[in-house]
Amino acid sequence: MQKLKLKILNEVFYNESIKLEVRLLRLVALYSVAAVILAVPCFMTAGYDISVYIAAGISLLLLAGVFGIYIYTKDVRLVSLLFCYVINLIILPLLFLYTGGVYGGIEFLFLCGLVDGLFLLHGPAKLVSEALFSVWYTVIVIYTGYRPEMIRNVPEGGVVVFSMAVCITFSTFIFLIIMDYERYLLNAKRANVEEAVRLSTKSAETKSRFLSNVSHELRTPMNAVIGMSGIIQNSDINGDLTEEISIITHNARDLLSTINSILDYSRLESDKLTLSYDQFELDTMLREIVSEAAIGTEEKGVDLFIDIDPDSPNVLYGDHIQIGMILQDLIHDAIDSVTDGRVYFKIRGHYSKDKSRAFFRAEISDTGEGISEADLATIYSSFETYDSRQDSRIKRLGLKYSVFRGILKLMNGDFEIRSLKNVGTTISVSFEVFTVERIVLADSMFTVGKRVLLYAYGEKGASYMEEAFIPFGVLLDVAYSPDVFAKMYKAGGYRYIFISEEGFEDVADMIKEQDRPLVYVITDRMGTPADFDNLRIIRRPVSSLNLSDVFFERWEDMDYSGSRTADGFIAPDARVLVVDDNMVNLKVAESLLAKYKVGIRICESGFSAIEMLKNDNFDIVLMDQVMPGMDGFEAMKLIRSSLVIRGARRMPIVCMTADSGGDIRDKVLNAGFNDYLSKPVKETELERVLLTYLPDDKIRMPVADAV
Repeated sequence: MQKLKLKILNEVFYNESIKLEVRLLRLVALYSVAAVILAVPCFMTAGYDISVYIAAGISLLLLAGVFGIYIYTKDVRLVSLLFCYVINLIILPLLFLYTGGVYGGIEFLFLCGLVDGLFLLHGPAKLVSEALFSVWYTVIVIYTGYRPEMIRNVPEGGVVVFSMAVCITFSTFIFLIIMDYERYLLNAKRANVEEAVRLSTKSAETKSRFLSNVSHELRTPMNAVIGMSGIIQNSDINGDLTEEISIITHNARDLLSTINSILDYSRLESDKLTLSYDQFELDTMLREIVSEAAIGTEEKGVDLFIDIDPDSPNVLYGDHIQIGMILQDLIHDAIDSVTDGRVYFKIRGHYSKDKSRAFFRAEISDTGEGISEADLATIYSSFETYDSRQDSRIKRLGLKYSVFRGILKLMNGDFEIRSLKNVGTTISVSFEVFTVERIVLADSMFTVGKRVLLYAYGEKGASYMEEAFIPFGVLLDVAYSPDVFAKMYKAGGYRYIFISEEGFEDVADMIKEQDRPLVYVITDRMGTPADFDNLRIIRRPVSSLNLSDVFFERWEDMDYSGSRTADGFIAPDARVLVVDDNMVNLKVAESLLAKYKVGIRICESGFSAIEMLKNDNFDIVLMDQVMPGMDGFEAMKLIRSSLVIRGARRMPIVCMTADSGGDIRDKVLNAGFNDYLSKPVKETELERVLLTYLPDDKIRMPVADAV
């Protein structure tokens, strides 16, 4: 019997396959009908007359009619509304009049009627109805107080106590039912939420693994395409294929950017994109960005102007990889959009009040085609794009900008774009990072008052160049003709002298004298235009980056050999082992390493790498992350723990990965790798790794760097 009761309860009230609003209607109907039926014996005990039984009968008929409508229409909302109005406006007031009014205690059941409305009604109907019911009950109680003759079966003596006790008992019983069902609903909801969280977590983990695999599978062939294009370009001595290779490389990089945007957008949507924090120096990051931008503008014949505030905080802690990627990508897009004009990069930074954080704002402006107002209105939409034929920018701006904006918001920053058709575009980005030391990029207190002579003859954007000197507080004299320069130069007293290469031949004889200060030639070339002991070069674009190198004599940071690395160091005595299961990637790696004249060995699996290391000595190992049989992580751990590989624990092992996740750096370093290279491998990053981990005695620097 007990099991049968439980089965009925489970089927009627606890079966989650039945809609919740249906179960609530059933519950309210059950205790309402039960309350009227169980009240009849109480009426008999209290000695009430036949009128109360008629009122009870009418109540039951009304309830039966309401639920008959439900059986016919199956409209839960309509029946719930009818039930609440019938019970509150007719049945409970009717019982109030025929069971003694306030002396019978029936007003306690008014609260149950109001609770029914809270359970069954929704939205504006709930608020309006509950207010109406409350007013109606108040009117009835007050009116019957003035017209007591309306009340029937007024109890006396002990019957009053009995009636009150019965009503209170009924009310308490009904409230207990409601509270118990509310507890059940809460537990059921909690269980559903926990299950949803579990499934969501499992789904997120599956998605994360999928993204990681997709990232590797997509970026690996792109590494091969870009790498092989570079090999062909280097071997194309006559330049017969320059245009074709340039098209392949350009589109491959655009496709790679799209892949990265899609993966990053997926991570943002699933809250899986995380920042990778590390200490970095602003000037180091900006040097690489400006260096690559200078190459792009030089090849395209576009003017590049750089404006970096030397008072910006320099020693920072944050995700410099993401910051650098965003700035570099935006400058690259700006250069692409300009056919005959200029690109302007400006960045400003300042400390927070407590100096624990630094806030930066950067602007990238171009004089390209610009974006129309209509297209600009939808540019932030993740999957919107404007007609790419109207502008030479990439076609997936909306997706890319949505990703950039999401990443910058993780850094308490933002992304903003302003553009005018046929005028140009300005993109502003802001971000916040932690500070490590209170050191600015270049402290002007050491340069204030020093005299500087600038010969800007034929220099494009001379005004921008002059502005670069202003933050240092130097006393700048500018000459625009050979005669004026000669007069100023001979007068002497200048601590620094800068000469535009366009006017160098006019004043070359003048600056040969050995007792003169160093002269810095502003040039795009790889070396100095003449062999003078007091001659140095400063690469365009002139900014606080290379000016601070001059003013603070940071010779190791000076780019004397230019932005390219073709004439960089060599290491013919060094030995490098490259491990990758993809033969094309191995060829790309060999081509990239060939310029450094290192000894190269290759193998296609972690097993082969371990065997090679047992039998031979290497200065550094470049290890692919994802390989069949034994991945890079497993191979690295076996190498580290090997007792037969010489210097296994100290051997530099660098992970080469196509995983673009924000946490990949931490994952790789925490696993035991010394460093990592992201595919497609950049020459600058490869050079950094080699300079960092190859033994110093095996690196031979070019003569030009020793000047």
